[in-house]
Amino acid sequence: MCGRALITPARRGIRGMWAIALLVTAVGCSGSSVPTAHLAGKVTLGGKPIPSDAEAFIMFVNSSAEGKEAKVSVPIANGQYDSPDTPQGAITVTFSITRNGPTKTSARTGEQYSDVINLVPAKYSTGLPLQVTGDNTNQNFDL
Repeated sequence: MCGRALITPARRGIRGMWAIALLVTAVGCSGSSVPTAHLAGKVTLGGKPIPSDAEAFIMFVNSSAEGKEAKVSVPIANGQYDSPDTPQGAITVTFSITRNGPTKTSARTGEQYSDVINLVPAKYSTGLPLQVTGDNTNQNFDL
């Protein structure tokens, strides 16, 4: 079952900042000497495409690289991701796939808000283990 959270105008900004932080992680800031590989593929939910109105990201984290954490996060667009600098080794793959619910109006304040709906099934909330040994442009995930 999918979780729900209240999103206020202030939280919308926080959510956007989180997305930007993920993109910054994907773009750089990696002074890590961990070898990398090129991973790409599809991400589906129960064999079905990710809804087009969803915001989706995939993150690869290698925490065992000589005490250093190597990570990269990239967007999932049209059900596809492309991660050219994925850390190699034993990694954990996590997913952020959300969309806004219907707009509501607060009876108390009159402000509009939306629930943020988490589309990642609960059993994948802590991520998936993956051994990355080299390039794989057909690394698909069905959640």
